[in-house]
Amino acid sequence: MKEGIKITCCERCQIYWTCETKWCRGERQDEDICCSACNFYSECLRKLNKK
Repeated sequence: MKEGIKITCCERCQIYWTCETKWCRGERQDEDICCSACNFYSECLRKLNKK
């Protein structure tokens, strides 16, 4: 992943509303960053690497 650029979680993901990683991060007030549990992670990563 390129430095300084982060992919945030998106509502297109089928597990967006029930993702345990997302909820744990929210409870700790961490950033809402996309992770490999996302259904679109590889697609988003590909787009990011093209930039």
